[in-house]
Amino acid sequence: MELKIEIPEDVLFPPLPELSFICSGKLTDAKCSGPSIFRDQDFIMATASDLISSMSISGLIRSRLRGRKRERWLNYMTKYGIEIEPREFTAVLKTGSLVTIYADGLEFEDVAGNTVFKEFRVTGMGNTYNVLDKMAEIEPRLIVVETRGNLWYLISAFKIIALDQGIRKALEKLIGVSRLECDEITPIKTGRICVKRT
Repeated sequence: MELKIEIPEDVLFPPLPELSFICSGKLTDAKCSGPSIFRDQDFIMATASDLISSMSISGLIRSRLRGRKRERWLNYMTKYGIEIEPREFTAVLKTGSLVTIYADGLEFEDVAGNTVFKEFRVTGMGNTYNVLDKMAEIEPRLIVVETRGNLWYLISAFKIIALDQGIRKALEKLIGVSRLECDEITPIKTGRICVKRT
């Protein structure tokens, strides 16, 4: 099954490689003559214990980053209102998620802009239902569940913080393009779950 882009934010998840192409109605990293998207990524990662010890994104930035990267991230935090919401913090504690906050530059058809989003990632063994329930509580746009038989799973939940208006408008042209191959697609309150089995 193909997970199609329904809103511009769907282009962002899962994170794109540095260069992507739109080929025959699909977004791919395989080079073709179609339009391309350039992504300049910047990110910060945190575990549950990092969040507990720093008590805020500001504290995390100040304790983990130095120099120009610290200044850049403090600016992102102020400009885009980056924070971990209480329900996100609870989900991180209950699932042991690794949190990655991306602040990326994007360029598509000569339009450039910034996007900021969060990824909550959990790996484990056994049943995914409890983890999926906790992830759904943070109201993500997309949850990707990758399973290998009954051996292990990897669940990633993606949530948008900000997308600059100029690049958002440009990405509207990609509505209807195929973004991801899934074995199963389930709608949820704020988005979709894509299940991939290997």
